Amino acid sequence: MKISVAMCTYNGALYLAEQLKSIANQTRLPNELIVCDDGSTDDTLSILKKFNESSPFTVKMYCNRLRLGPTKNFEQAIQLCNGDIIFLSDQDDVWLPGKLEKLMKVFEDYPKAGYVFSDALVVDNELNPLGYTMWERILFTGRQRLRFRKGHQLEILLKHNVVTGATMAFRSELRDWILPIPDQWIHDAWIALLVSAITRNGFFVEEPLIYYRQHPKQLIGGLKVGFFQQIQKAFSTEGEIYNYEKTIYLQVIERLKALGINDQYIDKLIKAKIQHLEARSTLYESSFPWRIKIMAQEVVTRRYHRFSNGWKSIAKDLFVSSSGYQRS
Repeated sequence: MKISVAMCTYNGALYLAEQLKSIANQTRLPNELIVCDDGSTDDTLSILKKFNESSPFTVKMYCNRLRLGPTKNFEQAIQLCNGDIIFLSDQDDVWLPGKLEKLMKVFEDYPKAGYVFSDALVVDNELNPLGYTMWERILFTGRQRLRFRKGHQLEILLKHNVVTGATMAFRSELRDWILPIPDQWIHDAWIALLVSAITRNGFFVEEPLIYYRQHPKQLIGGLKVGFFQQIQKAFSTEGEIYNYEKTIYLQVIERLKALGINDQYIDKLIKAKIQHLEARSTLYESSFPWRIKIMAQEVVTRRYHRFSNGWKSIAKDLFVSSSGYQRS
């Protein structure tokens, strides 16, 4: 099987050379590297051109005339790939030498595997380990991993995304399902959720295969958040965020319908997630007695534990001020 690496760049000169070197040092090399640059004004393009001069594989560079943003830029890079398997690459990480080989073995051993991902070692800007992995950061626990293996991956992904795009690869034959990616979605979350909804054939390698670098210019990070920071974030969340999340899950239902996917279990599961979001949104404009009634329903149906953070979310909703959010 041929391997494509889809990379998006934007003013990534500071760390890009290290990432390119780590791809070139893989024990199994890709057949091509597709790079879509989103209008860099630093030395990103010159670094790419220099790498291309000695690269052991084909490098194709595309420069956007107008900025697309991360999601649409990745959509473009994915569309341009020619390989059977597409690996997603950020510009600022470092891949461990066996990443491509180990993920490709899963695709070769399991022909029905739609996508494969791994854990990541979280490091600082100088690649010093921060003492935890990405799975530890996002609480992708051993119990969740066991349930994921047993076919409950959609339930887990509806609770929280556990697939980091920089660790992910998928079969290019799924491209017609995946594209276009809705603007409101991050590409990795959309790909994992949609493919899991259709095939339930996501796999993972239970070890870190990249250094996931943390630095100030990062769009989406993996820093651990302390207890008091979690409390502060939870109580600053307004009801409108739940309405927003509701719209993005409706987009999943719409895509499945457009693809002719008619799975009653999947449809019921996603709609239960939407109902939970609707309930939590309503709390922000309800009196205390009515809020208790709504929360009790979510507790009885176990939707707090299935789709939110269990007792943490219950505590937040119990004490949230009913005057803290007013619908405009």
